[in-house]
Amino acid sequence: MTGGVAVAQVDPLSGIDFVTITSPGNAAWGGNGSAQDQAVGRGRVDYEYRIGKFEVTTSQWAEFMNAAFDRPQSEWISHLLPPGQWGAAGTTPNTPGGRRWFVPAGNEMRGVGGIDWRMAAIYCNWLHNNKSLDRSAFLSGAYDVSTFAYVQSGPFTVFTDQRTRSEGARYFIPTWDEWLKAAHYDPNKANNDGTTGGWWLYSNSSDVRFVPGPPGELVNGQLATANFGFQNAGDLSCWSVPLGSYAGVQSPWGLVDTAGMTQEWTEEALGSSLIGAQARRWEGSSWGDNPAVYLADSVSYGGGSEFPTLNFSSNGFRVAAVVPVSGTLISVLVGAVLVTSRRRMK
Repeated sequence: MTGGVAVAQVDPLSGIDFVTITSPGNAAWGGNGSAQDQAVGRGRVDYEYRIGKFEVTTSQWAEFMNAAFDRPQSEWISHLLPPGQWGAAGTTPNTPGGRRWFVPAGNEMRGVGGIDWRMAAIYCNWLHNNKSLDRSAFLSGAYDVSTFAYVQSGPFTVFTDQRTRSEGARYFIPTWDEWLKAAHYDPNKANNDGTTGGWWLYSNSSDVRFVPGPPGELVNGQLATANFGFQNAGDLSCWSVPLGSYAGVQSPWGLVDTAGMTQEWTEEALGSSLIGAQARRWEGSSWGDNPAVYLADSVSYGGGSEFPTLNFSSNGFRVAAVVPVSGTLISVLVGAVLVTSRRRMK
């Protein structure tokens, strides 16, 4: 960490800017006296892990979609659909009957909305399997796609999807505890009792609410700090704001856009032992939401939840990952150089 903030490092395999979340065994969120506080006792993580500085970007998602769809239609991957909001555009596929997209210049860092939980899980499988083009690379590794189904439990519809990531998964959807810690916990926070380490109510490293609005603009005399609360502002659409546009607004670890852009999926399954799992939890607010949704950005609020197949334009996610050992990182770097060299020779 530098100056109390983790430094993002681009993972050579996934291309994701990851920050490493340290301070294993941190204190859980203790609550703020709210009777509706859903996060009391949550947010403790006993190991180090990595999480994306950004939500998945248009350029990252376009690479994934091309790998999944630029193939014969009979080989397309179940559960995958093009997202509702992103910065890519259709182009001629390399494979007859396939689909392909390109990213116009300037759209690389646009967010991606319309990702359901299962799509996020399949993306993690693909990363886990080194972005292989084999169809099997999309179907297991972090999550077993064969478990993805719905059944009836009395009058309730529940899902049978694998609850948590597979042992040995290298890339995955963050748990709710992992998300909360990366967004709100500060190991360097100075407390009134002289101790160090604690929680901020909001994911902007403060107890002050976000100011929703277009980047760089004043809203009621305050500079906007998150992409929600508006649809259009002149020539600017909330959908076209690049990730990272709110300079200096970040979590204690350096995550940006934890408020606004998209509501981010977590692994948390909600339901009961008698009925079964009915929904997956998401966190944060989304672009275009009503300004009152700032409550969803409070650590005490608990976000919301949806069926794992609902792909509203408000839903997206950021990838989490294991911390590689030095030898593994060196091997990945060497492999990346070799693959790059081979591609240039073609």
